[in-house]
Amino acid sequence: MALAAYFMVTHTPFPSELAREAVGEENMEIISCEGNPCPYDGWVTTHEAGTGPLIVLLASAGREISDFNELTSKLNNAGYETLGVEADGISEHDKVDAATFDDFSRKVERSIGNNYDKPVLFIGHAFGNRLARYTIANTQNDNLKVSAVILLAAGGQVPMEPKAEQALRDIFNPMKSHKARMKDVEYAFFAEGNDIPDHWTRGWHTKTAIAQGKAVAASAGDESWHCAGGVPMLIVQPMQDRIAPIENAYALRDKCPQEVEIVEVQNAGHALLPEQPEAVAEAVLAFLAKHHAIN
Repeated sequence: MALAAYFMVTHTPFPSELAREAVGEENMEIISCEGNPCPYDGWVTTHEAGTGPLIVLLASAGREISDFNELTSKLNNAGYETLGVEADGISEHDKVDAATFDDFSRKVERSIGNNYDKPVLFIGHAFGNRLARYTIANTQNDNLKVSAVILLAAGGQVPMEPKAEQALRDIFNPMKSHKARMKDVEYAFFAEGNDIPDHWTRGWHTKTAIAQGKAVAASAGDESWHCAGGVPMLIVQPMQDRIAPIENAYALRDKCPQEVEIVEVQNAGHALLPEQPEAVAEAVLAFLAKHHAIN
């Protein structure tokens, strides 16, 4: 009993506890597959109405769309409509069925719907940037008209620093003490001197991250989707990012020179969104204004 109590004290909050509520209205839909195997038993999204184009938000590996709360509010205030697509296994309604980028991207498309008649833009953070580009390049929705994509902390072009890679894995390990995991979070995600906000002490969904990691591994060597089908791309690059250092951004621009522009953000690591929310919002809104000005 004493050992169990000690474990609870030293290990809580556990990594997979919900970080915080996402802004907007939560929507749930069960998909009927008419008896056939179906990788989508449901999804949860946040949705805020606006007069402008739809912006689809995709979070980092194992993280929740509530990470976008501050940016979502700024986008809504600027007149944009937002749709945050929660990954498999995060909602209490949802289990982890997706195992490939095709699985994850079909869920994104179903969340948007087949009859959406506004222009669509994507914002992907870390893993979400890969999923955004894959979905755009491989869409099965003939009505989906994507005009641009914004990549926050985009990696995958150059090898990750080994210490950061190990820290990233350990963050999702519920057997590590909370104190030890916070050291991993600090090293892998935050620039030196930046505080870890409360909602980043949890919200690390292990099963989701494992499935997403398998999807990344399965896509190794396939670069057909890297340029997102040729749509304009903005990379918002945190300059102290240990997981996706700046070499990634310029390597992707070399592959996609006609599509990519880069904005560098100082005093930010891979987390980026909680570290420099004003700088991120400024870069995002400026890019959106160029491609979809709202009258």
